[in-house]
Amino acid sequence: MEITYDLIKPIILEEKADNSTMVCKFQVEGEIFEGKGNIRIDSKDTGSKVKNMVRRTVMSRMRSSLMRMVRGAVGGGMAGNIASMAGNEVVRANTSHNSFSAAEKKAAVVKAFERVAFNFYYDEESKSWKIARRLSEFEKRLKATPLATAYDKKTLARMLIEMAKADGQIAAEEKEFFQSFLDDDTGSFAQVMREAPLSRVELEEVSTDGRENIFMITVAVALSDKDFDQSEKDKLYEYAEMMSFEEKKRDDLIKLAQDYTIENAIHASGNMSREEVYQFADQIGMDRSEAERAQIRMSKRLS
Repeated sequence: MEITYDLIKPIILEEKADNSTMVCKFQVEGEIFEGKGNIRIDSKDTGSKVKNMVRRTVMSRMRSSLMRMVRGAVGGGMAGNIASMAGNEVVRANTSHNSFSAAEKKAAVVKAFERVAFNFYYDEESKSWKIARRLSEFEKRLKATPLATAYDKKTLARMLIEMAKADGQIAAEEKEFFQSFLDDDTGSFAQVMREAPLSRVELEEVSTDGRENIFMITVAVALSDKDFDQSEKDKLYEYAEMMSFEEKKRDDLIKLAQDYTIENAIHASGNMSREEVYQFADQIGMDRSEAERAQIRMSKRLS
């Protein structure tokens, strides 16, 4: 099926030009998905740009799904979630670069949609877009008890950034990831960076419902770059101990995050062979047999 601007227009929630990029938000079944598309590609060095884009596709898709999951887990309170907007009125804020034609901008919106299109399918019977996959156990838990207090949200932000610093530095793409969901409740990236390390007392003050979800989200974000090293594992174990999780509870929560991550990777790639699943499992510190079981469970849910 050819994706056209008119076909996706009913689900476009926001489209705005940021230099030569269209930043878009799409709303499907009450959930918001974000994507970006270049309005115009510089002809110079196009080959290397395409090569790099292909290399980053699965990772960017995983990050997109992860960001949507994080926003859902905080109850819509963090920046960028505008699901409360009435109807499907599109916000268009074309900032400065008005030299692009309407057709060029629409083409870029389609490109932005294509980057998140793996999340959807078009239902011919109802003539509408639907979310493509059923929720994993990890996602069900987060959806059932989203973080409701500013304190819990800020604790999550601090924990995520502390984890990112655990391997020595925060990469530019990680900084962009964090900045996209920080808001007044959490404080800015610079403010959170200046915070002292989380203490046992601070973690004891997290709500009972929020404690497990904060830990699971932190594990999932740590796994999302497929470079789960010992320093990150040690840090997670430290958090689990300060949050009074018994070893079995800690390991169960980590496994739920691993299951989600492997499913997210399979979904983002479109398909993964058994050997590819094993290789991915090795990268996130997951038992190979458990990764295979996760793949089978996902297949059963979608069948």
